[in-house]
Amino acid sequence: MQGNGTKLVAIAAFLLIAIYYLWPTLANTLEQNYIEDLPEAERVEYKEENTQRLQELRQNSLSLGLDLQGGMHVTMEVGTAKLLRELAGNNADTTLNNVIKAAQEQAIENDTDFIDEMVSEFEQRYPDGRLSRYYRSEAEDITRRSSNEEIKKYLKKQRDSAVDRAMEIIRTRVDRYGVTEPAIFKQGNSRVVVELPGVANKSRIRDLLKGTARLEFRLVGQPDQISSTKERIVSYYNQQAQSDTSDTLQQGGQQNPLLEVLNPRGRNPYSVGYSTGRDTARVNELLQKPEVQELMPRSLTLMWGATPFQTTQQGQELFELIAVRSDVEMTGDVISEASVNFDQTTNQPRVSMNMNAEGARRWARITGANIGKPIAIVLDGYVYSYPNVETKISDGRSSISGIGDVKEAEDLVNILLSGALPAPLEIIEERTVGATLGEESIQAGFYSTAIGLLIVVLFMIAYYHAGGAIADLALLLNIIFILGILAAFKATLTLPGIAGIVLTIGMAVDANVLIFDRIREEKRSGKTLRAAIEGGYSNAMSAIIDANVTTFFVGIILYSFGVGPIKGFAVTLMAGIVASLFSAIVITRVVVDYLTREKSAEISFG
Repeated sequence: MQGNGTKLVAIAAFLLIAIYYLWPTLANTLEQNYIEDLPEAERVEYKEENTQRLQELRQNSLSLGLDLQGGMHVTMEVGTAKLLRELAGNNADTTLNNVIKAAQEQAIENDTDFIDEMVSEFEQRYPDGRLSRYYRSEAEDITRRSSNEEIKKYLKKQRDSAVDRAMEIIRTRVDRYGVTEPAIFKQGNSRVVVELPGVANKSRIRDLLKGTARLEFRLVGQPDQISSTKERIVSYYNQQAQSDTSDTLQQGGQQNPLLEVLNPRGRNPYSVGYSTGRDTARVNELLQKPEVQELMPRSLTLMWGATPFQTTQQGQELFELIAVRSDVEMTGDVISEASVNFDQTTNQPRVSMNMNAEGARRWARITGANIGKPIAIVLDGYVYSYPNVETKISDGRSSISGIGDVKEAEDLVNILLSGALPAPLEIIEERTVGATLGEESIQAGFYSTAIGLLIVVLFMIAYYHAGGAIADLALLLNIIFILGILAAFKATLTLPGIAGIVLTIGMAVDANVLIFDRIREEKRSGKTLRAAIEGGYSNAMSAIIDANVTTFFVGIILYSFGVGPIKGFAVTLMAGIVASLFSAIVITRVVVDYLTREKSAEISFG
C-alpha cells in the first residue's frame, strides 16, 4: 500500500470534480421532470419565478448535439459571384458579367473552383486581356500591371477573407440569439455549416443567418421625375397591350399587364404604386425588362417597402413601391450603437441608432441640406421608412420604424451590432431534426451502452473472477469520468459520441486484460501473489501506453480534420482514453493493493 495515499487523493479529487461538473446536468434533468408533472398554470408560474436559476442550469449542463436534442442544420454558400462584381466596383461591365455567369455554370457542372473557372473563361475569350482592367488594390499591391495569376490569388484571398468574416458574424449573431453550443465551421472554399441544437423557429433563424445587414440612407426621388417615369412605363405596357392580338390579351387599358398587378395610385408623390404581397414578384419581372429599364432614369431605383402599409378586408397585405435615388448617401458602417424602444405615439417597436463621430458629421450635413424632404432608410434592399427631415440632426441619432414586432426589432439590432456580411449568403441545404428523433436516439444510445456494459461486466467476472469484479468497478467509475470530462470542457454529446462511449467500454477493460494475463503468467512461473501483481502491472505498462497513446493521436487527427459527427466521436474517444487509463492503472491497482495488503491474502485472477 506504499505510495497509494497520493493515488487515493487523486481518485477522490477526480471523482469529486466529475460529480461537480455533472451535478447541473442531474439537477436540470430533475427540474425538467418536475416541471413536466406540474399543471399548465403552475408550470408557467414556476418557470417565471425561477427563470434565472433554470437558465443557469441549462447553460452548465452537459450539452446535447443536434442529433440528440433536435434543432437545425444549415449549409450556406457565400455569393462569390456577387463578391467579385463588388470588388470590381465601377469597372464592372457586360464583358465581366458574362464571364462570371459562364464561370458559374462551368463550376457547377464540373464541380470545380469558381474563381479558377472565371479566370480560365476570361483568358479563353480574351487571350491578350488582363483582369487588372477590373481589379485594383493598393493594399494588396494589385495594379494595372498585375498578371492574371496574381489577380486570381488576390480574388481567392478576398473570398477566404469573406468566408472567415461571415463565420465570425454568424457566430456573433447566433450567440446573441442565445443558442447553446452552436457548431459553426467552414466546408470547402465558400461554404459555412451551422448546427443549432434546440432551435425550433426556422424562419427566424433563416432570416438571422442570411441577413446581410446592408443599411443605407438614400434620398427619395423628385415627385415630377417619379410621375413622368411612371407615365412612360404605364404607356409602354398600354402600347404592348394594344398591339397584342392574342386571345388572352386584347385591346384596352384594363388589360395592361402591369396594371393588373400594380395599382399606380401611390399614397404620396414618392410612391410608384402598391401591390399585394403575392404579386410583387410579377411586378419585379415586368419592371426588369430591358425595354422598361431604358425608360427609367439612372438616378432612380425602385424598392419595395419592408412591411405592408395596409391589410385588406380579404386579408391581403399591400406593399408600396418607392422610388429612391440610386446614389447612397451613407451606409450602416457608421452605426456605433443600436437598441430597441417604442414609438410614444403608436407604441410600435423601433430601432434607435447612434452614429460615430464621422457618421454624425455626415448625417448633420445630409439632414441639413434636405429639410422638408424624405430620406429613405433601406436595409438589404427594402425600405423600412422614409420620414421627412424636420430639422438638421447634429447628434448622430436616428431610428428605423415600420418593424413588425419586438422579436424582429431585436433580431435587427443583433444584425446591426454584429456587422454586415461581406457577401450575401445563400442557404443551399437545410435540415431540421425533431425532438422526438432526438429522444429516440438517446434511448437507443442508453440501451446500447447498458447492454454493452452488462456483457462486459459479466464476461470479466466469469473469466477473471475477483480481478474481473475490480475491473468492473473501475469501468463504472470510468463512465462517470468520461461524462465529467465532457461537461468540464463544455463538449457536446452527440450520437457518434455515444458510440464512442460504447467503444470505450470495450477498450476500458483492455488494459486490465493485459495486466491480469501477465499476473497469471507470473504466478505460473512460481512467483508469490504480491510479486506476480507487481510484475504484471510493470510488464504490461509499455503495451498499455503504446496502444492508448496511438489511439489518442488518432482521436486528435479525427478532431482536427473531421467535421460534425466525426468530431463528436473523436472528443468522446479522447476523453474515454484518458479516463480508462486512469481507471485501469490507478484505480484497479489501489483496490488490488488494498485486498492483498496481508501476505496471506488471496485474490483470484481466473
